[in-house]
Amino acid sequence: MDDRAGTARVNAVTVGEYEGVPLLRELLDLEALGADRYRGRTQPRPAQRLFGGVLLAQSIAAAGRTVQAGRPVHSLHALFVRGASPAEHVEYSVDRIRDGGSTSARRVIARQGGHEVFSATVSFQRGRGGVRHQKAFPSAPSPETLLSLHERLARDRVDGPDWWKLPRAIDLRHVDDPPYPPRQRPEDVTRHLVWIKTRETLPEDPLIHACALAYASDMTLLEPVMLRHGLDRHAPRLRMASLDHAMWFHQEARSDDWLLYDQDSPVGEDGRVLAQGAVFDPQGRQVATVAQEALLGVG
Repeated sequence: MDDRAGTARVNAVTVGEYEGVPLLRELLDLEALGADRYRGRTQPRPAQRLFGGVLLAQSIAAAGRTVQAGRPVHSLHALFVRGASPAEHVEYSVDRIRDGGSTSARRVIARQGGHEVFSATVSFQRGRGGVRHQKAFPSAPSPETLLSLHERLARDRVDGPDWWKLPRAIDLRHVDDPPYPPRQRPEDVTRHLVWIKTRETLPEDPLIHACALAYASDMTLLEPVMLRHGLDRHAPRLRMASLDHAMWFHQEARSDDWLLYDQDSPVGEDGRVLAQGAVFDPQGRQVATVAQEALLGVG
């Protein structure tokens, strides 16, 4: 892969019109640099910061390259250290912390320009028997009866960046109204449901599907906060940044099939908000759980 050509492509799209649907397969096809080091491409974005879902997905992909077959990923605990640029590649180094009888643990550090921008601990474990229970599968209309977010925004002529009205790597179909535009009368949001699915068909590799789900998990998780407080994420005075992100994978699931993302925000205090979510497959199985804390301030 030619770094100069890749950077030129990124810059060309960033400064020009955001067009086309980025392929997750390309983002997850990391370049091996040797000694458990990898390089990941970034995603063109008309913003100064790289979308955090790229770092989440690529860190799992990098860690998974170092783990023996038969041990699917079961948890991710990540820290966003500083903002990363969408116009530069990201380099990942993997530390093989432990390989036990059934569990493997990896520490992943992501760097840009020699600076650490992100770190994560990723754990892999082969299945075991045990007790079973889960949250109730929420009632929701079929995704086929709902419009994709970009179609909905275009239909309603919502003010905002034009790139929001273009197709994305993840098809988002909100069960209720999305927070675009902000609600005139904010209300307590106890449940925010969004159907999610990759637009492309992914390879028959459970790790790739887990990476894609991690990518998607960061797209709408703060929307319950926006809805509750009537906030406009594009307002000049709004300051928002993810601090950390945790994810637990309970069962293997296809990310190129519809998944229902059940989200809420139980608390906001001292300039920080906590958001959480549960992901269900079409059969009603809870396949993942997500939690994130973020900075959010106005003024």
